[in-house]
Amino acid sequence: MAARNCRFELRLSKDEYYDLTRKARKAGLTTAAFVRMAVAGKEVMEAPSADVPLLIREVRRVGSNINQILKIANARGLLEVPQLKKALADNREVEKMISQAYGLAWR
Repeated sequence: MAARNCRFELRLSKDEYYDLTRKARKAGLTTAAFVRMAVAGKEVMEAPSADVPLLIREVRRVGSNINQILKIANARGLLEVPQLKKALADNREVEKMISQAYGLAWR
């Protein structure tokens, strides 16, 4: 990470300052980080609500359970494996959709 040793002073009106701090807070960033991202031309998105990470975690948990059942079923030849593979693929697609909707790159 580059050392940030150059200062920059910016004067804003009260309305501009409140708008900046409100937008930074919504994005889950400090005002300095928000300005740096804007200057770099990066899209600053609103931070996801607290329940989105929980939703992603739950979708992944379900996918893990389906994967475990799939392994057992495949080994024993007990269940319809193609249906389980489809369920697992659908689960992964839901996880991708949630991540893309909120601009998350979670692994």
